Amino acid sequence: PTWLKASGQQVRFVGSLELPEHLGIEKNAFTRFWQWLTGTEASHALYRPFGVAVAADGRVAVTDPGVRAVRLYLPADGTDLELREGLTNPLAVAFVGETLAVADGTLATLVGFDAKTGARRPLDWKLPVFSRPTGLAFDATRGRLFVVDAGLHCVHVVSVSGAAPLRIGARGEALGAFNFPTHVAVDARGHLFVTDSMNFRVQHFDEQLEVVGTLGGLGDTVGDLPRSKGVTVDARGTLWVVEGAFDVVQGFDAGGELVGVFGGSGVTDGRFWLPAGITSDAQGRLYVADTWNARVQVFVIEPVPVVPPRAAPITEAR
Repeated sequence: PTWLKASGQQVRFVGSLELPEHLGIEKNAFTRFWQWLTGTEASHALYRPFGVAVAADGRVAVTDPGVRAVRLYLPADGTDLELREGLTNPLAVAFVGETLAVADGTLATLVGFDAKTGARRPLDWKLPVFSRPTGLAFDATRGRLFVVDAGLHCVHVVSVSGAAPLRIGARGEALGAFNFPTHVAVDARGHLFVTDSMNFRVQHFDEQLEVVGTLGGLGDTVGDLPRSKGVTVDARGTLWVVEGAFDVVQGFDAGGELVGVFGGSGVTDGRFWLPAGITSDAQGRLYVADTWNARVQVFVIEPVPVVPPRAAPITEAR
């Protein structure tokens, strides 16, 4: 995959996360033998990954609603955990300090876990009444957890310091209104980006939660968002949007202009089959939940390598 526009940069496929071993989490010989003997060796594989989050220290959490669980990978400890308690349809996940918050769309609630041990942890935040929470993003600087509620066509703002929750938007087509929003991202400035799926756009709000603008639209060309899903803002400030209609990821600059696209339908590396969530880490890597390919694909943006010109052959004078 490469940039759509000639910018001197390219998108490079890094690898796929399907099993704990792909993050360097190796099982000892006894564990591998026992899993083979009991037929549980495939139980650690992703099935239908939907949402993904990455902590600053490299921990990765992936929601897998196909098996009603969240997989928590701790590469530094060499372990991985399967979180099931209290979950029915986990759709989104976010690291909130040492708490792992999970949005369960069917139970219409948030479920908390210890982000290092996986133990259930009660959430002492003031939570609103949800209908179908589908997206999460945490603004650590301001202590705000944004919860997209597709059922109520709004975004809830939950304060982790105990303040009363706020609500952004209602159903509609005007700026600031939503029609089945699904995913959300927040950047270092506290700006909010919400996938407004059935309005075929992503809406941009500033740190005061005022509408800045929108991008996308209904259509079938690059830059359109007929079936937008996950969103994230990388370390460079580029907004990346998963587009499910064409199995691609599209990049937009701070002004909402299209700067790049990669992917396409398929099962090989760099291709997608109904991708959903996306996130980025401090190193600029992009993690895409490639749902029906049962994997999370990882990419990095880097300069196009410069190939030195070949020297002209030396010919013997006649």
